[in-house]
Amino acid sequence: MLFGNQDHFFSLVDALSAIRVLTQLPVEEVSESVFLRQALDALVAHQNLGQCSIFLSDGTHLNCAVGAGADTFGDDSFRQPERLNSMQFTVDEGIMGLAVQTGQIQYCRNCKLDPRFKPFERRALSHGDGSLISMPIASGAEVLGVLNVSHYQPEFFETWQQHFLMLFATTLGRLLHLHRMTHQLGDEVAVRTHALAAALDESEKLRNRYQQLSIKDELTGLFNRRYFFTEGESMLSRAIRYKADLSLLLIDVDHFKRINDTWGHAVGDQVLRQISNIFLEEARAGDLVARLGGEEFVLALPNTAGEGLEQMASRIRQRIAASGFTVGDQKTELTVSIGITSLNGRDSSELLPLLERLYHEADCAMYQCKLDGRNRLLYYSPEMESVERNGGLN
Repeated sequence: MLFGNQDHFFSLVDALSAIRVLTQLPVEEVSESVFLRQALDALVAHQNLGQCSIFLSDGTHLNCAVGAGADTFGDDSFRQPERLNSMQFTVDEGIMGLAVQTGQIQYCRNCKLDPRFKPFERRALSHGDGSLISMPIASGAEVLGVLNVSHYQPEFFETWQQHFLMLFATTLGRLLHLHRMTHQLGDEVAVRTHALAAALDESEKLRNRYQQLSIKDELTGLFNRRYFFTEGESMLSRAIRYKADLSLLLIDVDHFKRINDTWGHAVGDQVLRQISNIFLEEARAGDLVARLGGEEFVLALPNTAGEGLEQMASRIRQRIAASGFTVGDQKTELTVSIGITSLNGRDSSELLPLLERLYHEADCAMYQCKLDGRNRLLYYSPEMESVERNGGLN
């Protein structure tokens, strides 16, 4: 009798150990299938049981998710995934169905004699009589599945074991619910994080696009007037600091209004892009090429003056004159007027007024080109200041 009580005591200790191991499983760190496998392993390791399995409910069916222990129900393939996937019952079938429907433990004392027992794959037990307990795995009023525990002996499970197994199933249900909630939250966080990352990426693209639009001319791809006066100040500051040259070429397309009026704005846009490409091809690293508006362009050329400056302006004028533009099978003349000015050692702490002065000088020289017949280049001279402006020139 003493030995019997000792065995009973040790069985209770093992049962409590199984509960302790179950509650210490890393719910947040593993997948659902791994968590269920670890739960069954904890149960089998601390109890003398034949076989354990967990069937999860999808609302209409109970599907075998995991199995452990000796194969009470036939061959050695019970633990194989393809065998587990073939084990399916409706939620109202057999002992498991009753556990789901009632939310209470169901004890099949002798599976061969109990009409409620529904064998796997519609087969009878191959190991003779046996006993089976099915317990609902629930969280609150929701039944998530069924925990099955079997033994090859009939009438095997004592009352205390039934209470223990029901406690184990209840604990498992709460942990399974926690696992699903945790991973569902993790999935939602991942989805929201992905959506946020996509939104931030799109925002960055829009910001870059806006920034490009704010400094670039959309038609030609050159820098715009705003950027020229901002970057021009920096170029002027560097030239003054290092006592270097800085020159401007102000370029205006001759008779551009006539091009638009005759051939249309689409052809006019094509001409502006064509000229812009020539500017970019002639420009060097460090040069600034911008479209100031309409048919007016500017090139800011650091470390450039004298003969090199004139050669560059001449190349640009000659290339444009040689290129012309074609509409259908008709090639039409295309020329530009270029006004030139240079820093020439001037110094000032007021950079913007000085830059505006250089622009004004180049504009005067360019206007004089128009008066002298266009398709030419001229350096600025003070005498050009007295020339009366005629708004009709183009």
